[in-house]
Amino acid sequence: MEREGGVVMKSVSRPAEEHICSPPAKHFKPEIQKRVLLYVRKESDEVFDALMLKSPTLMALLEAISEKYAVPREKTKIYKKNRGILVNMDDNIIEHYSNEDTFILAIERSADCFRVTLAEI
Repeated sequence: MEREGGVVMKSVSRPAEEHICSPPAKHFKPEIQKRVLLYVRKESDEVFDALMLKSPTLMALLEAISEKYAVPREKTKIYKKNRGILVNMDDNIIEHYSNEDTFILAIERSADCFRVTLAEI
């Protein structure tokens, strides 16, 4: 202990350089895909349905719609409608959706497939 200007200072002893251990290696968690919750309703409905996407991908959206509305995944095509423009839905579009985005959902059946259109509101 040293006394300096009325203050008692305690010196901390440091171990020799060879005894200093490096910090343990960091364990990185695998990146978890974020889930996305979308609210959809048909034009004629007042109440929304929730679609929980396990990941922000077209396959996850297709799976959620298929489960909720009993449309076969392999015969369903999904489109986005925005300001009158109809766009083929893909992973890039879905990646930019936020939790609780809302859409009007239209499901049209033709002879051999289903056409699902989401219009953001």
